[in-house]
Amino acid sequence: MLEFAKDKALWDRVRNDDAFARHRKEIKAEYDKAFKERPRCKPAWAVLEFPNASGGTDTFRQLQSSALLALIYPDNEEYYRSLVETIWEICNEYTWAPLGHYNDYYNRTPQDFDPGLIDIFAASLAFSLAEIKHLFKDRFPKLLNDRISYELRRHTIEPYLNRKFFWEHHNNNWTAVCTGAVGGVLMYEDPEEFERQFSRLQASMECYLASYDDDGMCVEGTAYWGFGFGFFAVYAMLLREFSNGKHDWLKNPKVKSISQFIQKMHLQPNILAMFSDVNAREGYWVGLPHMLKTVYGDAIEKLTLDQATIVAYCHWAFALRSTIYYNPEYTTDKLENGTYYAPVSNYFIKRTDNYGLAFKGGNQWESHNHQDVGSFILARNNKQIFCDFGYIGPGNWPGYQGSRRNEYFQPSSFSHNLPIFDDMGQGGDDTNKARAVYNEETGVVYMDFTLGYDRKKHYKLQKAERSFKPLDDRIEMHDKFTFSDKTKITERFVTTIKPQIDGNTAIMGDVRLSTTTDATLNVIEQPYVDQLPDENGNYNQICYLLDYTLNGDTTEFDAVIDFLS
Repeated sequence: MLEFAKDKALWDRVRNDDAFARHRKEIKAEYDKAFKERPRCKPAWAVLEFPNASGGTDTFRQLQSSALLALIYPDNEEYYRSLVETIWEICNEYTWAPLGHYNDYYNRTPQDFDPGLIDIFAASLAFSLAEIKHLFKDRFPKLLNDRISYELRRHTIEPYLNRKFFWEHHNNNWTAVCTGAVGGVLMYEDPEEFERQFSRLQASMECYLASYDDDGMCVEGTAYWGFGFGFFAVYAMLLREFSNGKHDWLKNPKVKSISQFIQKMHLQPNILAMFSDVNAREGYWVGLPHMLKTVYGDAIEKLTLDQATIVAYCHWAFALRSTIYYNPEYTTDKLENGTYYAPVSNYFIKRTDNYGLAFKGGNQWESHNHQDVGSFILARNNKQIFCDFGYIGPGNWPGYQGSRRNEYFQPSSFSHNLPIFDDMGQGGDDTNKARAVYNEETGVVYMDFTLGYDRKKHYKLQKAERSFKPLDDRIEMHDKFTFSDKTKITERFVTTIKPQIDGNTAIMGDVRLSTTTDATLNVIEQPYVDQLPDENGNYNQICYLLDYTLNGDTTEFDAVIDFLS
């Protein structure tokens, strides 16, 4: 499998062609950083044991960067030696899963560690070793090849054969990452055992696909699409080759729809719709749409490289494919304008020359969810104007993945472009979905997002409705509310651009927000922890909350967003 990745001409082109200059630069920078900051590999399991240890991230970085450079520059002894030493260190590790996952997902303690716990990191690392061994088998000494095979059997193959794991029938990225990685290890290391385990692996992938609606939208967000669906696609491509086309997930219409997700989520060349736990640094790994374009052709739109990464997520599978599948003809300097409506997942995205708008429904039960039912994002000039911050920035956030999640500003509805009733935000546990309804004739998208609010706390709320009419030169927004008793209504807009205020009009750069509704505007400076440092290296930053509190008995709100240039 993947025999074309052994082609000397391919690596000659990567080494010499100007089209791969960015690849060479980013991979070398990753190598220098990984080996300079931590000359010897920190055990992968240490990443969550010691608060200040980067641990497993460095292991992944050292492995992928040294392997790629050893392929690009086969005569460079340093890169080859670094790769061999890194692999030997990994093989010496007792376990490949980080301590945090022992505690969080398996209720284990350091006293009952075992080398066979398979989590997303252990599985990805195992796949990396199996594929690197496949590519370097003729260059590695027999002892190293044998050691890799021994550790893959001890850490991955035997545990999978002898146990059951929760992620086999989970409903998010874990299922695809772990299943795809384990399946890949078996294809490379033990093809006969792969055949025996095939139905089990396929059942897990069916479970993963069932987490998507037929419109292909990933409610986990763009980062987890790249991670989860990325491993699914890697597995699907290998399986198609392994089975000589007999088993081909890529013929599934839902898989084709999911493959188009990232092109729909681009609001601007370097701005993705950051719903859910999205990391602003991650964009997308360039090899995924390029690999999929070899299958689906024009159904996969050309994307700009602004938000693309080469050495993505510190995972070998992605970095390799971002190199071997990269095709400069699959890129563009300008995104296509378009309107994307997902009637089942309830997303609406519109991209014009002036702006990118994303509007979502859904519910509070989505994987990696934020309290954002009915929220929207507006981007212009490669910036978020009305924002969603995605994943919270660096720091210690106890309970973020558990019961305390919505106590933090970023995932709570208070950081989203949503109304607040009686000073209370969203919540609740309604498993129904807020439906987005798009009328192509009028261009209006409408949503009843009442269920986004906890009916016990918001017992007076009977209906919350929101509609947008996105035109080329402006966006018209209309909200309408129905209550059983008088309620304080505050419409909130969130921006990182300090606004200029003139009465009820707020101007952020060349974007103007105005309303004809009887309301009082209050601007609040709100600290938050960004994922990207400012010019001084600080993650603690300020955003601005534009709060329009409706006066009197007003229960409707009209706003216009237009552009000054």
